[in-house]
Amino acid sequence: MKLENYVSGTYTLENDYKAFLPSNINVTWNWDDTKLNKLLSEASMQVGELNAYSMLIPNVDLYIKMHVRVEANKSSKIEGTKTTIEEDLSDIEDIMPEKRDDWEEVQNYIKAINFGIENIKEGFPLCNRLIRQAHEILLDGVRGKQKLPGEFRKSQNWIGGSMPSNAIYVPPSHIKLPECLSDFEKFINNENDETPDLIKIAMLHYQFESIHPFLDGNGRIGRLIIPLYMLNKGMLHKPCLYISDYFERNRESYYNMLTKVRTHNDIIGWVKFFLEGLIETAKIAKEKFKNVVALTQEMDKLILELNVKPENARKVLDLLYNEPKISRKRIIEITGMKPATATIVVNAFEEKGILIETTGYSRNKVFVFEKYINLFLK
Repeated sequence: MKLENYVSGTYTLENDYKAFLPSNINVTWNWDDTKLNKLLSEASMQVGELNAYSMLIPNVDLYIKMHVRVEANKSSKIEGTKTTIEEDLSDIEDIMPEKRDDWEEVQNYIKAINFGIENIKEGFPLCNRLIRQAHEILLDGVRGKQKLPGEFRKSQNWIGGSMPSNAIYVPPSHIKLPECLSDFEKFINNENDETPDLIKIAMLHYQFESIHPFLDGNGRIGRLIIPLYMLNKGMLHKPCLYISDYFERNRESYYNMLTKVRTHNDIIGWVKFFLEGLIETAKIAKEKFKNVVALTQEMDKLILELNVKPENARKVLDLLYNEPKISRKRIIEITGMKPATATIVVNAFEEKGILIETTGYSRNKVFVFEKYINLFLK
């Protein structure tokens, strides 16, 4: 079926309002649009280069942890949370009370991402069951905990307005969800479908947002599906591409393009926007990894200049890539160093500017590996 002939769906009358019922998408899609071909070719090349590059970098899994943290922050920010990356790296005791709900939501998103990644790595298929399990983690103990964590909704939801009759968007009735989600899951795992994967994931993201199967957390889970799909299909061997930063920086366009699919059947416009985001995101990710490699080489040389035992300096430096915001107590706990030894190393790192103290306290100091964190914020 041609994307040019795509029909987004129909409206069903539900009491005093109309709900949007998306069309099924589990077919093979093709198109005549030459610009789409060009974007698909470029996006495929950029994703392929990122995948190859990620497999060559030593300790890449360690650096991907920061990628995941940034993704959780950006995806949550689209939904209104207001924590910084540095706050996300902190313990909850160090977070201002008014920001703790936001902090907990971001931490849950990190857990949900990591849960999805581990399951895909172990061979679990990307399916509705895995999506529900990730959703349960996302809403565990946070503001949405009353909204059926891990369960597809059993009532009508809507976006904007005080009720469905004055909402900006009303997704399909919960009675239609099984049919919608069955088609969605089949499209993910249809091995006979010849639609290119990058086109499929663009369509799947739109479809998920239109179905809106949960009472809360749909946006974050919908964006989480993107890297999980790419891992699941072998497009990436490492979970190193996260597009939420692009969506967050282009938030108005992101929502407008999704809406325009429903109002004008403009799936091609959405797919182009999505592919442009993948191209930009893959380029940025490659650049970040290159900068990380350069920084690690710089740090390896720098710690040899310190007036401390190289093996102790190495222990602390390796820990910082995993926990770039850390206390002296935590360093002692993880490395097993004696307090006096840890203090000597930390002081040496401070003098060289590797670590920056953030609290200003004389005791209970917290240090930040700022150069490393900043690489992921550019």
